[in-house]
Amino acid sequence: MGLEKMFLHEKTVEIMLKILEAEENGKKIYPLVISKEVGSPYSYISKVLSEFEKNALIESEVEGRVRVVRFTEEGRKIAEMLRDLRNELRKDFVARKRLSILKEVVRNVNENGNVFRVLAPVIAELEELKKSWDGEVLEEVRNLEKRVEEILNGGVAEDSRKL
Repeated sequence: MGLEKMFLHEKTVEIMLKILEAEENGKKIYPLVISKEVGSPYSYISKVLSEFEKNALIESEVEGRVRVVRFTEEGRKIAEMLRDLRNELRKDFVARKRLSILKEVVRNVNENGNVFRVLAPVIAELEELKKSWDGEVLEEVRNLEKRVEEILNGGVAEDSRKL
């Protein structure tokens, strides 16, 4: 989550994503609701929304006694990009790099050497990678564990190139 905060102003992104979430769920969204859900004062939310409206990212309309906000086409595009960027920044890049190295080691295991000696550190490292919060990393760890097991049971041949 460190990269997310480094690249994006947290509250502004949260506001954009709350509007996007409401719209995608077919619901109307109000400044007071946004204020409660992101944990910021109404005055701050109102200021940010005014800035969004000034820059044609949202439109607002008064319905009864409340103001309803919705994205313009451009505002929606930006919100979707922010959501995608936030999701990218939440990945465990260190674990992904470590996993990449392990895959290369397993790919290059050959039948003539001491396979267990090469794969023992890989097995230990895979156990450490199971601590990652990144779902894609965890799935790749499971796949690589299966491949290592196959190799240890005698299936080195051309299948090691699958990784």
